[in-house]
Amino acid sequence: MAALAALLVAAGLLVAAQGGLTRADAAPVAATVAAKKQPNPAYVVTPGITFNHPFKAKKRGAIQRKIIKTLKNVEGGQTVRLMTWNFDSPLLAGKMIAAHKRGVSVQIIMARGLAKAQGSHRSYGILSRALKKGNADRPKELRSWIRTCSATCRGKGGAMHNKMMLVSKSGATSWIVMQGSGNFTGAAAVQQFNDWTTVTDNQALYDGWMTMWEQAKKDKSFPSLQFTVPSTTTPGSTITTQFAPHRDQVDPPLRVLNKVQCNGAANTANGRTKVRVANAVWGDERGARIARKVRELHSQGCDVRVVFMMMSGKIRSILAPVPAKQMVYITGATANKFKDRYVHLKGLSVQGNLDGNPNATAVLSSSENWTQLGWFSDEHDLIFWDDAPMAAKYADWVDMIYNTAPRTLANYVNSADPDPQVRIKPGSEYLGPKDYPFHELEAELN
Repeated sequence: MAALAALLVAAGLLVAAQGGLTRADAAPVAATVAAKKQPNPAYVVTPGITFNHPFKAKKRGAIQRKIIKTLKNVEGGQTVRLMTWNFDSPLLAGKMIAAHKRGVSVQIIMARGLAKAQGSHRSYGILSRALKKGNADRPKELRSWIRTCSATCRGKGGAMHNKMMLVSKSGATSWIVMQGSGNFTGAAAVQQFNDWTTVTDNQALYDGWMTMWEQAKKDKSFPSLQFTVPSTTTPGSTITTQFAPHRDQVDPPLRVLNKVQCNGAANTANGRTKVRVANAVWGDERGARIARKVRELHSQGCDVRVVFMMMSGKIRSILAPVPAKQMVYITGATANKFKDRYVHLKGLSVQGNLDGNPNATAVLSSSENWTQLGWFSDEHDLIFWDDAPMAAKYADWVDMIYNTAPRTLANYVNSADPDPQVRIKPGSEYLGPKDYPFHELEAELN
């Protein structure tokens, strides 16, 4: 009996000891989990261009993931400045709120019409309430908020149509400028082909964009703003920024296309300058001017391809001789922008002879549809001069879309124009902003 009692005591001690080890081990595990949720000071934001592909799981949400990783590693005391035509994403709203709670200054500007139409239960209302909390002890310039402009933040009329994020520092990376064609919505992540460029550790570019931001938040007219700075990642490359509303500026796509010479290219297989265009919406006389230039380059022997979402009949007739395809994949019985998959990019790529340089390249990446509304609205355009890897990547992406696009100019279909004027008709499939199914769309990312 004494021996049995000793065994039981020993067993009890062993169990207790094992229990103690388990509890002791739990603290490091919990600390590890908590550490993973904190910003990583060694994290490096990768510069370059990111594309979104609505048909491929690994590419669907690629831009959204890039934004989230950048936000996750912003430490308290740093700043995030964001402008977007539409912010309607429970996922991204949660990440913005989390950054604010750990001391990051998060400031967001969104289009007023969409913000009002969302109601209090969607992203604008949720962010408005959450970003007010915890501001009392912060300097005024580091308080967080979301707000709107009367129309165009830096002009009169038009719309606030930018899609950009400026981050002072994320991890080990400073002066981050992120911009492209995608809004902060589930539709941008799931339905659309979008692009998103990231420039890092370039203080001159960052400061220039912050100048625009400081003007925009005042919601009044300012002179046109454009500038060119050296690239910090690609030797010999420069980056030109043009902000709309445009006034005395050369139209950004024409700023590139007017330099193109179709023959004598040394960086293409056949010696012809390669022009790849991916712009969602072409309209008005502005879109026609750009279309005439694209047609002219095609007739002069350039290797031209165009992908788009929609354009007027006049512009389609101008582009009739040009290899052009409409990427609108209809998922239901009729075209419906809240269900379809479509091109939403707003740019172009050139590889070849530019201003007599046979080895030149250029990439235009922007928020701007080629319409008169875009000319007067808040928009941004980045032109990457002589960044050969980016130009090749952009051209390959356009070729991929062109080769998989379901229709041409001949079998064009009318899809819903993603413009600020939401058309609501009884019995139609067009929805108001409060009914956008973005929660359902983001479920596809899981």
